[in-house]
Amino acid sequence: MKKTWHKIATIAVVGVIAFIGFWSKKGGKELPVPVVNEERNGVAGVVVEVKGEVKRPGLYILDIDSRVNDLIFLAGGFTANADTAGINLAAKLSDGMVVYITAKSEEKSEGKISINSATIEELMQLPGIGESRARGIVDYRNKNGRFNAIEDLTNVNGISKNILEQIKEFICL
Repeated sequence: MKKTWHKIATIAVVGVIAFIGFWSKKGGKELPVPVVNEERNGVAGVVVEVKGEVKRPGLYILDIDSRVNDLIFLAGGFTANADTAGINLAAKLSDGMVVYITAKSEEKSEGKISINSATIEELMQLPGIGESRARGIVDYRNKNGRFNAIEDLTNVNGISKNILEQIKEFICL
Protein backbone atom coordinates (compact mmCIF):
# COMPACT_ATOMS: atom_id res chain seq x y z
CA MET A 1 0.00 0.00 0.00
CA LYS A 2 2.86 2.40 0.82
CA LYS A 3 4.48 1.72 -2.57
CA THR A 4 1.22 2.40 -4.39
CA TRP A 5 0.66 5.61 -2.46
CA HIS A 6 4.26 6.66 -3.17
CA LYS A 7 3.79 5.99 -6.92
CA ILE A 8 0.52 7.92 -7.02
CA ALA A 9 2.06 10.88 -5.18
CA THR A 10 5.07 10.89 -7.53
CA ILE A 11 2.84 10.73 -10.62
CA ALA A 12 0.63 13.51 -9.22
CA VAL A 13 3.61 15.80 -8.53
CA VAL A 14 5.08 15.16 -11.99
CA GLY A 15 1.65 15.75 -13.53
CA VAL A 16 1.17 19.05 -11.70
CA ILE A 17 4.64 20.23 -12.73
CA ALA A 18 4.00 19.23 -16.36
CA PHE A 19 0.59 20.95 -16.34
CA ILE A 20 2.05 24.17 -14.91
CA GLY A 21 4.87 24.11 -17.45
CA PHE A 22 2.48 23.49 -20.36
CA TRP A 23 -0.02 26.08 -19.15
CA SER A 24 2.61 28.79 -18.67
CA LYS A 25 3.93 28.31 -22.22
CA LYS A 26 0.55 27.83 -23.87
CA GLY A 27 -1.72 30.11 -21.91
CA GLY A 28 0.68 32.89 -21.04
CA LYS A 29 1.56 35.52 -23.58
CA GLU A 30 5.15 36.39 -24.35
CA LEU A 31 6.42 39.21 -22.24
CA PRO A 32 6.82 42.45 -24.17
CA VAL A 33 10.36 43.54 -24.91
CA PRO A 34 11.04 46.85 -23.18
CA VAL A 35 11.74 49.71 -25.55
CA VAL A 36 14.59 51.95 -24.56
CA ASN A 37 13.77 55.58 -25.06
CA GLU A 38 14.61 58.89 -23.49
CA GLU A 39 11.78 58.67 -20.96
CA ARG A 40 12.08 55.71 -18.58
CA ASN A 41 9.63 55.45 -15.70
CA GLY A 42 9.14 59.21 -15.74
CA VAL A 43 12.89 59.84 -15.54
CA ALA A 44 14.54 61.30 -18.62
CA GLY A 45 17.76 59.61 -19.74
CA VAL A 46 20.46 59.52 -22.38
CA VAL A 47 22.07 56.69 -24.31
CA VAL A 48 25.83 57.21 -24.63
CA GLU A 49 28.61 55.09 -26.13
CA VAL A 50 32.10 55.01 -24.68
CA LYS A 51 35.03 53.70 -26.74
CA GLY A 52 38.76 53.39 -26.38
CA GLU A 53 40.73 53.07 -23.19
CA VAL A 54 38.04 52.11 -20.66
CA LYS A 55 37.68 48.70 -19.05
CA ARG A 56 34.16 48.02 -20.41
CA PRO A 57 33.49 49.99 -23.61
CA GLY A 58 29.94 49.96 -24.93
CA LEU A 59 26.50 51.58 -24.75
CA TYR A 60 25.23 52.94 -21.46
CA ILE A 61 21.91 54.45 -20.38
CA LEU A 62 22.32 57.21 -17.82
CA ASP A 63 20.16 59.88 -16.20
CA ILE A 64 19.80 63.04 -18.25
CA ASP A 65 21.93 65.09 -15.83
CA SER A 66 24.86 62.65 -15.94
CA ARG A 67 28.45 63.70 -16.55
CA VAL A 68 31.39 62.06 -18.35
CA ASN A 69 32.69 60.99 -14.93
CA ASP A 70 29.50 58.95 -14.34
CA LEU A 71 29.94 57.20 -17.70
CA ILE A 72 33.59 56.36 -17.01
CA PHE A 73 32.60 54.94 -13.61
CA LEU A 74 29.96 52.67 -15.20
CA ALA A 75 32.49 51.58 -17.83
CA GLY A 76 34.78 50.29 -15.08
CA GLY A 77 37.16 53.23 -15.13
CA PHE A 78 40.13 54.02 -17.33
CA THR A 79 42.65 51.42 -18.44
CA ALA A 80 46.27 51.90 -17.41
CA ASN A 81 47.00 53.09 -20.97
CA ALA A 82 44.34 55.86 -21.00
CA ASP A 83 45.44 59.40 -21.80
CA THR A 84 43.25 61.36 -19.38
CA ALA A 85 44.88 64.77 -19.86
CA GLY A 86 42.32 66.08 -22.37
CA ILE A 87 39.21 64.58 -20.76
CA ASN A 88 36.65 66.89 -19.19
CA LEU A 89 35.09 64.64 -16.55
CA ALA A 90 32.59 67.37 -15.64
CA ALA A 91 31.13 67.65 -19.16
CA LYS A 92 27.40 66.88 -19.38
CA LEU A 93 26.37 63.95 -21.53
CA SER A 94 23.83 64.25 -24.34
CA ASP A 95 21.75 61.57 -26.02
CA GLY A 96 23.60 59.79 -28.82
CA MET A 97 26.99 61.06 -27.68
CA VAL A 98 30.17 59.07 -28.29
CA VAL A 99 33.01 59.49 -25.79
CA TYR A 100 36.39 58.27 -27.03
CA ILE A 101 39.24 57.83 -24.56
CA THR A 102 42.59 57.95 -26.35
CA ALA A 103 45.59 55.84 -25.45
CA LYS A 104 48.85 57.34 -24.20
CA SER A 105 50.61 55.45 -26.96
CA GLU A 106 48.51 56.92 -29.80
CA GLU A 107 50.73 58.82 -32.17
CA LYS A 108 51.07 62.51 -31.45
CA SER A 109 53.17 64.58 -33.78
CA GLU A 110 55.74 66.88 -32.20
CA GLY A 111 54.29 70.35 -31.63
CA LYS A 112 50.98 69.59 -33.34
CA ILE A 113 47.54 69.73 -31.77
CA SER A 114 45.56 66.49 -31.78
CA ILE A 115 42.03 67.11 -33.02
CA ASN A 116 40.98 63.89 -31.25
CA SER A 117 42.06 64.95 -27.77
CA ALA A 118 42.60 68.73 -27.73
CA THR A 119 40.63 70.93 -25.38
CA ILE A 120 38.76 74.03 -26.54
CA GLU A 121 41.60 76.19 -25.26
CA GLU A 122 44.21 74.20 -27.20
CA LEU A 123 42.15 74.35 -30.41
CA MET A 124 41.81 78.13 -30.03
CA GLN A 125 45.59 78.40 -30.55
CA LEU A 126 45.07 77.42 -34.20
CA PRO A 127 44.84 80.23 -36.81
CA GLY A 128 41.23 81.05 -37.67
CA ILE A 129 39.82 78.99 -34.79
CA GLY A 130 38.03 81.00 -32.13
CA GLU A 131 36.00 79.76 -29.20
CA SER A 132 32.90 79.03 -31.30
CA ARG A 133 34.73 76.86 -33.85
CA ALA A 134 36.80 75.15 -31.15
CA ARG A 135 33.63 74.32 -29.22
CA GLY A 136 32.09 73.05 -32.47
CA ILE A 137 35.05 70.69 -33.00
CA VAL A 138 34.85 69.33 -29.44
CA ASP A 139 31.05 68.96 -29.60
CA TYR A 140 31.27 67.17 -32.95
CA ARG A 141 33.97 64.85 -31.59
CA ASN A 142 31.94 64.10 -28.46
CA LYS A 143 28.81 63.34 -30.46
CA ASN A 144 30.36 61.40 -33.37
CA GLY A 145 33.54 59.92 -31.94
CA ARG A 146 37.13 60.44 -32.96
CA PHE A 147 38.14 61.91 -36.30
CA ASN A 148 39.49 59.25 -38.67
CA ALA A 149 41.08 61.72 -41.08
CA ILE A 150 42.12 65.37 -40.87
CA GLU A 151 39.67 66.10 -43.70
CA ASP A 152 36.78 64.99 -41.45
CA LEU A 153 37.07 68.42 -39.80
CA THR A 154 35.07 69.84 -42.71
CA ASN A 155 32.06 67.96 -41.31
CA VAL A 156 32.11 70.38 -38.38
CA ASN A 157 29.82 73.37 -38.82
CA GLY A 158 31.98 76.45 -39.48
CA ILE A 159 35.09 74.58 -40.69
CA SER A 160 35.45 75.13 -44.43
CA LYS A 161 38.08 73.71 -46.76
CA ASN A 162 39.85 77.10 -46.62
CA ILE A 163 40.08 77.00 -42.82
CA LEU A 164 41.25 73.39 -42.96
CA GLU A 165 44.07 74.43 -45.32
CA GLN A 166 45.11 77.17 -42.84
CA ILE A 167 45.38 74.78 -39.89
CA LYS A 168 46.39 71.52 -41.59
CA GLU A 169 50.10 71.89 -40.83
CA PHE A 170 49.41 72.52 -37.13
CA ILE A 171 47.13 69.55 -36.41
CA CYS A 172 47.26 65.77 -36.21
CA LEU A 173 44.84 63.01 -35.34
